[in-house]
Amino acid sequence: PRLCAALGIISGRCTYDYYSKPAPIARLTTTAALNQTNFLTNTTMAESTSTNNGIPNEMKRLVVTSPGNGTSVSDCTVTIETVPTPIPASGEVLVKVVAAPVNPSDYGSWFKSKPSSYPMVIGKEGCGVVVATGGGLTTYRCPVGTKVGFICNGSEQGSYSEYVKLNAFTGVFPMAEDVPIEDCASFMVNPYTAVGIIDTAQQEGSTKAIVHTAAASQLGQMLNKLAHMKGMEIINVVRRQEQEELLEKLGAKHIIVTTSGEEDTWKAELKAKVKELGATSAFDAVSGDMTGHLMDAMPNKGIVHLYGGLAGRANGINPSDLIYRKKELKSFYLTSWIQGGGPLKMVPRMLSAGKVVNSGLKSPDGWCCSQFQDTTMEKVHEEIVELLGSSITGKKLRIRFDGD
Repeated sequence: PRLCAALGIISGRCTYDYYSKPAPIARLTTTAALNQTNFLTNTTMAESTSTNNGIPNEMKRLVVTSPGNGTSVSDCTVTIETVPTPIPASGEVLVKVVAAPVNPSDYGSWFKSKPSSYPMVIGKEGCGVVVATGGGLTTYRCPVGTKVGFICNGSEQGSYSEYVKLNAFTGVFPMAEDVPIEDCASFMVNPYTAVGIIDTAQQEGSTKAIVHTAAASQLGQMLNKLAHMKGMEIINVVRRQEQEELLEKLGAKHIIVTTSGEEDTWKAELKAKVKELGATSAFDAVSGDMTGHLMDAMPNKGIVHLYGGLAGRANGINPSDLIYRKKELKSFYLTSWIQGGGPLKMVPRMLSAGKVVNSGLKSPDGWCCSQFQDTTMEKVHEEIVELLGSSITGKKLRIRFDGD
């Protein structure tokens, strides 16, 4: 989304008119002599009398200091550490974080990474308000006071921090002014994955229906709402009866419960649904034996996309499906979808996706609004372990940094 970020595409709006008077913006002196004290007490602002802005010298953030035995989230040691508040350089902005979601892609890495990754800063996305900039042309799209969603790339900082400094060209995305900023915490990973899955299926010719596993997740719920808007059907594969009931309340019509009877029974039901609705693409977040079951259910030349590994390595794939029936096993990865085809294709793709996502955030029942369970830095580890030990269906933790 780099070029798109520079153009303000994801927000679907321009922060201000480049040819009129710029909005007030914090500027920092970018010299080798700049230090923490200079940043906090001598930040100059156009049309502002404030010299401090309430930015502290130090901040708190969450880190995983140890993966334990490397088998589960509960084994990890998660610690709050106090570090210097980052100083934005030219082309960067400082964001005061309001909220950040806890995604499976976040906690999945806490105990699976290589030893050299620890201590590990954590959190991939979040939302907040720009409170200072380092100056430079690219910062003009997000002046001080702009509400933004953001993505943390690399290993130097994570979104589970009170403040983050970000590249104004690639890391921040202005959000709509009429949406509460805390509701934009999950603006990227799930909504854009949903858009990417639908787009990928359509490009492959599966325009009538797709199969989706782990379908009662927040992403699965978004997919059902978005598919309805696009005139597509979702064949939802879930494990439990309460997950079926949750999806039925959203209007889902086609639900396969894998624990409701004998394996051969639900597999036959799945295969019949695939044939009835003309699905030729499936998207699998589970892996394990499920991947083989999906391959078996798909028609000749059908495609199964793996985008998660909840059950470990993919199993049970019949070589004849690949060799003689021309079925395919592919990956789906959000970054690859975004960047596919280079900048010339990426720009219109993200322009279109941004409009769809932003419109879905504007009302409490919008297609990509997440239902959050709020928590704090102090409690998040305990609460995610508790959720994983019961049922996490329909629940998504959101760390609040604004005290609400």
